[in-house]
Amino acid sequence: MLRFLLGRLVQAIPTLLGTSVVVFMLVHLTGDPALLMLSPDTPAAQVEEFRQRLGFDDPLPVQYGRFLAGIVTGNLGDSFRFRAPALDLVLQRLPATLQLAGLSILFASLIGIPMGVLSAMSRGTWIDTLARGAFFLGQGIPPFWLGLVLMVVFSINLGILPSSGRGTVAHLVMPVATLTVYLTASLARLTRGGMIQSLKEDFVRTARAKGLAPRTVLFK
Repeated sequence: MLRFLLGRLVQAIPTLLGTSVVVFMLVHLTGDPALLMLSPDTPAAQVEEFRQRLGFDDPLPVQYGRFLAGIVTGNLGDSFRFRAPALDLVLQRLPATLQLAGLSILFASLIGIPMGVLSAMSRGTWIDTLARGAFFLGQGIPPFWLGLVLMVVFSINLGILPSSGRGTVAHLVMPVATLTVYLTASLARLTRGGMIQSLKEDFVRTARAKGLAPRTVLFK
């Protein structure tokens, strides 16, 4: 087991390095950080001094090495927009992120797993066809688009849910619903596929041959 985990970890290193390169290049594609952080009327001499002080004038490989070292040590630098340590900003928003993720996973599990099981048990019927259509639709709708639609309908047009903020159950409804739709569809499809494979196993066929009810076979 330990060898398997170590092998997976080694395989993940190239992916992590590739991701870090992409993130690093995307940050630099936005333009000169010094010009983004300073006002447009800042004298050129001050801009150059600022660039040198933060190391923006170093070669890209040197900046990338510093970027990797910062990730490893937890020093993510300062946010260009908020002018504050990036790690502090992440930690401030982490509770809300975990809350949304946790609730979305909970609701997706409560809805998606039973739907996947029902679809597998009803394979080839109209129930299965309807369920698979719902799975396809749920995975096909981009979450950001669904979120915008919910905001327009329930916040702007109907005015019954807040479009921003945090602190009440009403603030959780739209973001949790947005995340839950995709997660539910994905989990239901995985559950359906796994159930179909399980239903083909010899022990399931043996149980059915002995006359056990489908519900009994399912829970056993």
